[in-house]
Amino acid sequence: MKKEVQKKEVQKKEVGFITVINIIVGIIIAIFFILTLIMGLYLVSALFLILAVFIFLPQKILRFSKWLKLLIGVVGFFVLLAIVGLIMPSQEPVFVQYSLNEPFILSYKKINVSMVVYNATKEDTILLDGEEKTTVGIFIKINGALTNLGNAASDFGVYTSLTDSQNNSYTTLGYNFGEGALQPNLRKNFYYIFEVPKQSSGLTFVITTDNKQLNAIDLGI
Repeated sequence: MKKEVQKKEVQKKEVGFITVINIIVGIIIAIFFILTLIMGLYLVSALFLILAVFIFLPQKILRFSKWLKLLIGVVGFFVLLAIVGLIMPSQEPVFVQYSLNEPFILSYKKINVSMVVYNATKEDTILLDGEEKTTVGIFIKINGALTNLGNAASDFGVYTSLTDSQNNSYTTLGYNFGEGALQPNLRKNFYYIFEVPKQSSGLTFVITTDNKQLNAIDLGI
């Protein structure tokens, strides 16, 4: 008798555990139903709703075991999630083109910074970190200035790259913003240095703070 009682208690615990998991899965599916509805994905939203109702319907109505309901719920959830990923439009970064000596605004840490690129020169040798460097290619030195438009001093950091007419992308070899933070309304000169092959042409300097808006400056070389 004791063994039978113990077996029944174990079965009840197992059943209770699966029920809790089913409820959690159902709640997650219901949340995604609301999210997809807000996003305007009405067909997928309806499928999430059907799946949530399926999970929450009592076993007396649907003659599915709780394990099978859980399996269908989990598999169905990930299938619908994959569908959402396929139909969601990809958010490409916005490219904004500027010319040399044309100021533009960068937002960084809740402040606005005005940036202007004056020119770009080709160099056979450069002085970087107090050491003269040479290359089999060519160095591109980009010169410009920054102005902190805020009311307090701030540090500054951006993502930069250099692209050419063949869609090759080059990373920064070195840069200099001078010493200290950007003081309010005080123009501060800077330069960036890139190393590219000698035959490179159609060079464009790309700079951004958030990878959402890419500011592109045609260097004219």
